[in-house]
Amino acid sequence: MSGKGIQWFTVVIAALLVAALGLGWMGLRGAAPASATPTISLGAQALCVVTPSEQARSLVVQDILNARKSVLVECYLISDPAIVQALQSARLHGCDVRVLMEEAPFGGFSMNQTVRNQLRSSGIDANWGNRVYSFTHAKYVVIDNIVAWIMTANLSKSAFDKNREVLLRTSSQSIVEDLMRIFWADRRRNPCTAGSLVVSPVNARQRLLGLLRGSCRSVEIASEVLDDQETCKLLQDLAGRGVVVRVLVAAPEKIAVNAVTRSELEGTGVTVRYLESPYLHAKYIVVDRRVAYVGSHNLSAGSLDENREVGVITDDSLVVSTLETSFSGDWDSGR
Repeated sequence: MSGKGIQWFTVVIAALLVAALGLGWMGLRGAAPASATPTISLGAQALCVVTPSEQARSLVVQDILNARKSVLVECYLISDPAIVQALQSARLHGCDVRVLMEEAPFGGFSMNQTVRNQLRSSGIDANWGNRVYSFTHAKYVVIDNIVAWIMTANLSKSAFDKNREVLLRTSSQSIVEDLMRIFWADRRRNPCTAGSLVVSPVNARQRLLGLLRGSCRSVEIASEVLDDQETCKLLQDLAGRGVVVRVLVAAPEKIAVNAVTRSELEGTGVTVRYLESPYLHAKYIVVDRRVAYVGSHNLSAGSLDENREVGVITDDSLVVSTLETSFSGDWDSGR
């Protein structure tokens, strides 16, 4: 081999060694490629329902009324009369009904104290969430240990009648088991792992930002609140590399910080619109029109790092197509 050939060979080997060491260092630090963000199937009987919708209320109520053994609920706010009556009826029929809700919702006013007393008077184990979290903001229901609802919606009248929300129904056993484990950990004031789910404050920042980093073509976000600085910086970076990033948030008349965020993102390639009607309470992400997140997380530091929040990342085609349709309509009506 000539001297130049030896030099070229040495340079190539050195470059490969540097690359290998770099990848090894990333592995030691626990970093993973964005594409490694795990997704989970919701199963053949999955449903994805968007509100406002009387159907959504009816489906949740019917599942509770059809319970044979148990109903577990962890939800920030509970006030819808039909839901409360269904929980009381399930208990009257002999089901083990247990409820966790937020003791001190943001802003101070809620029906939770009144509803908790109503449920307790019916023999239901109704308690406040674990105070180690800033807020118990999760929203899910598990029926008979076989069916679960994961929701952006509180169990309130406005969630079903006035808001834009997303509710997922699944019989995935892994999801059901993870939700049950989270419920009992919170009921017993114990820590727990996230399992297959996106859970704050356990893994939400890592999972959701990992999902976004894995985007190649498009990102569509609906979030009542968007003010997390790391997330905003990532969205700018994605737009800078050619990803189409569109964000829907609640109007600033309701959530003032959203105006600040939109102003900061203006001119960066990230397009932000306000949805005024229906009120945007949904929290979901669709990446490349093939993977979606749905859950209770706003894209705020408190939601990602301090609250008890629960959601799921899935490649279920029904969920993705339903969210795409909803987002498209809301985007066109946003300002």
